[in-house]
Amino acid sequence: MSIGKQITERLQQLASGKSVLAELPANDVTHKRLVALEEPLQATIEFSDHDRYSLTLRALTVSAGDGAPDDARAYLSATAAEVARRLSFLEEPLAVWELDGGERTAQLRSSPPLRESDAVAYWEVTLWAGDEPGARAVRYHWSPSMAEREVLVYPATFALIARMADGLAAALRG
Repeated sequence: MSIGKQITERLQQLASGKSVLAELPANDVTHKRLVALEEPLQATIEFSDHDRYSLTLRALTVSAGDGAPDDARAYLSATAAEVARRLSFLEEPLAVWELDGGERTAQLRSSPPLRESDAVAYWEVTLWAGDEPGARAVRYHWSPSMAEREVLVYPATFALIARMADGLAAALRG
């Protein structure tokens, strides 16, 4: 079973009233977390609300417990290209923003971002090549009047989240 299929099943269980949420820290009552595990993959969905077919996504994280790659820079370069290809269905295409082999991280962002007046909204996918390689996708919002960017909750169907998770998982696994 793919990680996306497992996510869909767990989200459908959640929508039907079954408790499938992971525990959150006591001070975080507005966000929920759902974890799906398809060895060696793990997907974590952070969200704030849901209905029968969709939720308000804050972040999607997929990790692959395959161990650290030998050549982090080559792994990140290939994985970043694969993420951009596999997530091409998002609003804006993704492009490599930064790749740091020494830090074992890469960052992709919407290129170009969605612009509305002075404000921008964009996807950011962060990759890491540590002992447990992974990827985290988040939608952000920023405008000149803001001190820092903020997470933009994103209304997403269960099917879209499963597709994103499968795309990230396939890119991580090469």
